Amino acid sequence: MLSTQLLSWYSKNKRDLPWRLTKDPYKIWISEIMLQQTQVVTVIPYYKKWMNSFPDIQTLANADYNYVLKHWEGLGYYSRCKNIHLTANALDNNFPNTFNELIRLPGIGEYTAKTILAIAFNQPEVGVDTNLERIGFRLLGLKKKSKFNNNRVKKFLETKQDQTNPGDFNQALMDLGSNFCQAKAVDCDPCPITSHCKATSKESPLDYPEIKKSKPIPEIKVAVCIIFYNKKLLLMQRPTNKMLGGLWEFPGGKIEVGELKKDAVIREIKEETNLSIKSVEYIGEVKHQYSHFKVTISLFSHNIDNINSLKIKENYIWTTMKGLNKFALPKANYKMLELLNKNI
Repeated sequence: MLSTQLLSWYSKNKRDLPWRLTKDPYKIWISEIMLQQTQVVTVIPYYKKWMNSFPDIQTLANADYNYVLKHWEGLGYYSRCKNIHLTANALDNNFPNTFNELIRLPGIGEYTAKTILAIAFNQPEVGVDTNLERIGFRLLGLKKKSKFNNNRVKKFLETKQDQTNPGDFNQALMDLGSNFCQAKAVDCDPCPITSHCKATSKESPLDYPEIKKSKPIPEIKVAVCIIFYNKKLLLMQRPTNKMLGGLWEFPGGKIEVGELKKDAVIREIKEETNLSIKSVEYIGEVKHQYSHFKVTISLFSHNIDNINSLKIKENYIWTTMKGLNKFALPKANYKMLELLNKNI
């Protein structure tokens, strides 16, 4: 039987992960949100630091959001952090234990809800993420990605779910995807359920499911300025409903077609801060890649004598270089600071 073979293998080979030492739904929830689109090896130190600072929902709910965001800094997909804080404030110490309650909470979708129910509450649910979906497609020998086939995979895995150890069943499939059944590499011989896999029997498991051709990654050019006043620099907070929401950054923006980068940064400073600047010092260029686009940043700096005309709609602050440690910044801003320090 598939589940018996899978759980037997898992009991001897499961990964030693910190969130597997508990059945606390709060801790399972945090780990699952952190693991979305993020590798396990990256998540582990973040998870440990998070639990040291926010051991329970009440502590998290009472924490200042900037302090919470600092703990998330570098994990990316910052809407996850915003939704975690919103959910913590919406809950009391009784964590929901039904699908309908969980699915209504910010940032908790079908996969996360079912995974929490299986692992923390021992309910016979199967949380199907990209990895489990891929395993299901290969077990069933399905190539074409479609809503119909996705539902076939879900129903198939649900029929194979172990009623006694549903949490282990979910986590065993996760480990299977990590060890043997990756998107671009497979190792079928040691897989405990390879005898059930139709893709393996057809000797071409990597063809299941079919891989969509990736689109070219667009590149955006921006100009950014580090503005100094009385030995402090200006930080502005991004709106929480935008990409990198809640993070702090230096003023700047996109360079328009045909626009000189120097003219662009002066224009952006005027638009964002109302400061009229005639000259800026060019520091250099920084490149950074996000999940869906690349950015080339032309970095400038400028010292101003007064801030009488300063008008900024977003939250902003003047801070020292040492004071930057209190704020969550995008990775690209750290590259800019490194470039700046080389030129001081």
